Amino acid sequence: MRHALIRVDEIPQTGLVTAELLGREVLVMLLNGKPRAFANVCMHHGGPLRLDGDTLTCQWHGAQYDTQTGRVIAGPVRPDARLIMLPTRIEDGILTYVYDE
Repeated sequence: MRHALIRVDEIPQTGLVTAELLGREVLVMLLNGKPRAFANVCMHHGGPLRLDGDTLTCQWHGAQYDTQTGRVIAGPVRPDARLIMLPTRIEDGILTYVYDE
């Protein structure tokens, strides 16, 4: 399965941008110059996330996740929790979700 998310030149150098994947919101950012995409869902109760420096923070209960690994740093969530990092590839200048290839 493949699904175009966003043109690479539309990803800001700092901060993040949202894209859509099959009716769900995806957070896209550049980390060390490379695109990274996360499902916009906290692993605690499914709340939306916001970028705070190098962490993604749940807007509902404050759980914090490392943007490099997606692993939880703090908050009311299981200690082994990880965000859903989407498998992507750049194809013709477009960040594309790729699954099961």
